[in-house]
Amino acid sequence: MDIQLEKYKLMEWLVSLKDETIISKLKTIKNNISTSSDWADDISDTEKLLVESGLKGIENGNTFTHEQVMKEINDAYGNK
Repeated sequence: MDIQLEKYKLMEWLVSLKDETIISKLKTIKNNISTSSDWADDISDTEKLLVESGLKGIENGNTFTHEQVMKEINDAYGNK
């Protein structure tokens, strides 16, 4: 994908927009992106709890090797 070309196409589309609802939504997206300095600010409380739980699991040694995970996936879904 040529990112410069895609940005140019988006600018052309934006300049031709007449729908105020879409413009408002785009402004909201822009504001949310520019005010968020950390990805953790954009996740839900439930997602934060899951991340914390996962980190505690790592600290307690509750982990699996890549090989263990791949074996379990293959046993369940493929390569039978």
